[in-house]
Amino acid sequence: MALLPQQRVSQIGDAKFIIFDDFAKMNTKVARQNLSEREVAWQENLQPIAGNDLAAVPGPATTLTTLAGKTVARRFSASIGTTDYIISFNTDGSCIAVNALTGAQSTVAAAATFSTTPDMTVFSSTRILIMDPTGGYATWDGTLFVGSGGISPNIVVTNGGSGYSAPPAVSFTGGAGGNAGGATAHAVMGGSGAAQFVVSVVLDSPGTGNAAGAAITVVFTGAHTTLAVATVVVWPQVKGNTIDVFAGRVWWASANAAGQFRILNFTGTAGFDDINPANAAGSTTITDRDLVHGITAVRALNNFLYIFGDQSIKQIGSITVQSSITLFTILTLASDIGTSFLMSIQSYNRLVLFANKQGVYGIFGATVQKISDDLDGIFELTDFSQEPNAALNDLNNIHCYLLLLKYLDPVAGSRSIVAIYQQNKWFLISQGSLLSICSVPLASTTQVETFGSSGADVTQLLQNKSVNVAVKLITSLTPHGNIVQAKKPVISGIAVTTTSAQTLTMTLDTENGSNSYQFAAASVVNWVNNMGQLVQFQNNGLVNVNFITGGFRFPKQDTEGYGKYIGNTVTGSVQNLSINAIVNQYEEADLWGESP
Repeated sequence: MALLPQQRVSQIGDAKFIIFDDFAKMNTKVARQNLSEREVAWQENLQPIAGNDLAAVPGPATTLTTLAGKTVARRFSASIGTTDYIISFNTDGSCIAVNALTGAQSTVAAAATFSTTPDMTVFSSTRILIMDPTGGYATWDGTLFVGSGGISPNIVVTNGGSGYSAPPAVSFTGGAGGNAGGATAHAVMGGSGAAQFVVSVVLDSPGTGNAAGAAITVVFTGAHTTLAVATVVVWPQVKGNTIDVFAGRVWWASANAAGQFRILNFTGTAGFDDINPANAAGSTTITDRDLVHGITAVRALNNFLYIFGDQSIKQIGSITVQSSITLFTILTLASDIGTSFLMSIQSYNRLVLFANKQGVYGIFGATVQKISDDLDGIFELTDFSQEPNAALNDLNNIHCYLLLLKYLDPVAGSRSIVAIYQQNKWFLISQGSLLSICSVPLASTTQVETFGSSGADVTQLLQNKSVNVAVKLITSLTPHGNIVQAKKPVISGIAVTTTSAQTLTMTLDTENGSNSYQFAAASVVNWVNNMGQLVQFQNNGLVNVNFITGGFRFPKQDTEGYGKYIGNTVTGSVQNLSINAIVNQYEEADLWGESP
């Protein structure tokens, strides 16, 4: 029968210790017994603040809002004016904008407008630009949605006129029905009294059914001295699978006659609605062999326009215009590495990171390198039927790259995990059954925050320090420098820092299993040690420690086991707790472990 602590005979002379501390990194590439003592096999919801400080991450905040009857397909962030939005494209083809501060919802587009794979960007903090293989090119400025068949909201006043004493009525001629498909607008005036002039024209309704390239005339009706003049075009009726803004132009990929997205398109010098070749708008077909199936994404990041294919990455550094022709050079960065996952691409600390089925890669200048070797064990068990999503987060003031994956957990089954890259280390978090994440640089906090969704909800992640999160730390299985020497653990302890009462569970693991040791004969024996912690001994191989006061604590208890390799697994539902070290005291047993 195991002795209680107060009955234990001093074993200082024979004491040997396996101490897990100064944790270097998580490594899932190899089995536990192949890891060094400073590596861990699993680190979930524990952020590495320092080598001896693995801090429990905050939990998700209360749901900001719920999109009734919707399921998210893709989400993006957008700042329009002073408002930060989360733009949700849903599986029914609708689009809804959510105010990231208040949760207020605005319907951008009705169901059946888009596919489930649109792409989106922001133009000059004034509007979002959407490109979709089904719904085509569209825009929303926080109020007005314009898509195929409407006229452009970019109404250019070329002469404000003079002598207006009141805003003139604005109407349109030409296009569908002779009135631009029912489009309406109003004039914004400058000046005062009888000396007013037209400053701008605001589109109120884009109309419908206007054919591409239809000639539309803006008509001003009202008393004046000099008539105001403005021009407008039909919104471009183009389709594609990806979009971004680079060097003041809009760039997108469209399909050729064979349905391959090989055509790179760009607008002209007159704005986001300008597809007139006379203004240097145009396109080029990428015929390179290493663009195997087509363009996955175009992304303007870190002063370059990146062109991602599934097996290659290309780059445009600058553009020039000569004789109304836009000139640029496409440089290939990699001919055998690319991505099919548009939503995994993210700028991070001057790097461009992206994921494919082999792992996460970074673009370092003109070099592409894999940075996720330590996640190989996770990527081998990832279900890529759910598109990997990337985001950023300033977690505990540390800038991090987040990648949402659907993980086929061998124990718990299919579940959502987020792999986080921080200062050349990886760790994992779990914040619910997520389908989507996106990062929002919130003006209210001046930090990058992460929002996620399990379907219809919009929820800020890693935000609430007052809720428990499920932590899990699996150390290596170590022979401690002697692979032939069997070891008999006698005491195990865990050093933690906590601000409140907490409960942790720790198992002592060997190559013979985690239940190879016993505690007191009774199913639960309670005692209070000299640090004031209530410790529970259980005969199922679990060490439950209830910390009844805060601060730094180092509870220990008698343990039993037998094996040449020793390790620990720590789990619990905690908050505001850091794991600092794990200690196992053992005695040497038989050589070769022949007499367990």
